[in-house]
Amino acid sequence: MKRVAVFGICGKMGKAISGELIKEKDIDLVGGLDREDVNRDIGEVLGVCNTGFKVHGSYNEIKELNPDVIIDFTNADVAVNTINWAIDNNIDIIVGTTGIKKSDLEAIEKKAIESKNNKVLIAPNFSIGAIIMVEVSKMVAKYFDDCEIIEMHHDKKKDAPSGTSILTSEQISKAKHFNRNKLKAGESEILQGSRGAFTNGVHIHSVRLPGLLAHQNVIFGAMGQTLSVRHDSMDRLAFYPGVILAVRSMDSLGNYTYGLDKLISL
Repeated sequence: MKRVAVFGICGKMGKAISGELIKEKDIDLVGGLDREDVNRDIGEVLGVCNTGFKVHGSYNEIKELNPDVIIDFTNADVAVNTINWAIDNNIDIIVGTTGIKKSDLEAIEKKAIESKNNKVLIAPNFSIGAIIMVEVSKMVAKYFDDCEIIEMHHDKKKDAPSGTSILTSEQISKAKHFNRNKLKAGESEILQGSRGAFTNGVHIHSVRLPGLLAHQNVIFGAMGQTLSVRHDSMDRLAFYPGVILAVRSMDSLGNYTYGLDKLISL
């Protein structure tokens, strides 16, 4: 039986994930951490029957619960502090928070490997469909001449471009590096930024609108044809199968793992 604590439990992702975790027979949701609804019963926050476990407001209170695993869906600054705290306190942690700086990820990886006291899993996306999209895009890349990514998210998302789009561009570049420069010879931007962001030889365009959740379209082009690899998450529950897979896989992982793709075979 895994004892799990959810950080950011009162947020939209935290509530969606926690509402499913409490149904699992091999999981004990023993508490949550948030700035809101401190001391309220988790069941009350989720709109179900009382669980006897509550929302806490400090790391020390969480530590007293003796969780086996922390699941973090907060924000980048909070997540970095939480990951370091989890390593220092020998608690496994699963992180779905995006927008963490590359330098912070490198420092966390180094610390986790040197510490050897816990396991850290960080995933830009917990949707298994999105992971397959990335792998298919990597396969397709070698057969086309260019590629651009359009990623679309809800208007409350704080980071752009998305972690998934950056990961996609990184994986594509392992198969083929399309462009060395953002603008081609003779090309210009009348409005700065109109060609989007540029990384790993791929342009990324970010859309933020109400009514969206998480969507990505990877568009490949070649002479006389295009091919699109698209994934859409219409509900936050799309991420739950990946989260519970991560929880159940932690014991078999190394001290640091980046990406859900390491947990599934394609």
